[in-house]
Parts: sequence; C-alpha cells; structure tokens
Amino acid sequence: MKKILIVDDDSAIRRVLAQILEANGYFVATAASRQDARALLEQDKDFALFILDFWIGSDTGLDVMNDLQRLRPLTPVLFLSGGSEDVALETSTALGEMRGACAFLYKPVPSAILLDAVKRHI
Repeated sequence: MKKILIVDDDSAIRRVLAQILEANGYFVATAASRQDARALLEQDKDFALFILDFWIGSDTGLDVMNDLQRLRPLTPVLFLSGGSEDVALETSTALGEMRGACAFLYKPVPSAILLDAVKRHI
C-alpha cells in the first residue's frame, strides 16, 4: 500500500483528502504544520507522495517542500491551493512548478481529479 503525506492547516481538508485517498487504497498520514510534517517524515521516510497546501499558516508549501525533500529528495510533491489575498493562483502555480512540483491543483478539487493526479505521480 502506497503512503501519502498530506500537509494542510485546515483539519476539514486533511480529513476529506484522507478519506478519499484511503477509500482508494492508499495509506495516509496527515500533518497540520511544517513542524508536524518534518517530525512525521523523520519517523517514517517511506512516503510515495507529498500533498501540500500552498499556504500553511505562516509558512508556504515551498518551505515545507524544501524540508521534506531534504529527507526524501525523489518524492514527488503535489500542491493544492485555494488561493491567497496577497498572491494570485497563477503566481503560486508558477512558483510551485518552477521548484519542481509534479502538479498543482486548486481547491476545492474534485475527487476524480485528485485521484488521477495521485495515480500519475506515484
């Protein structure tokens, strides 16, 4: 069973994403912050995919991506974002893609699109 780490500061988003992925045969771990994600990865490095919110409290998904990829440099990163008042979604998408994200999806993401992206990148 492939493991996926979801990092999002919204507990409802973490719960819904985990339910969708678990119902489709994936093992899911979740974290609410950069620090929680780093601690999880230090305990278990066997993740096949990271799904990161682009805005996580005072951190960006790029910060979290840097931390996680230091420990697992070849693990693909899929970003999710609902946007920000300060930064356009297009800018966030470009930044994520420039830094090596495998995909950038927009919230709310339909289950079929999420599952398709996960299957393509695991």
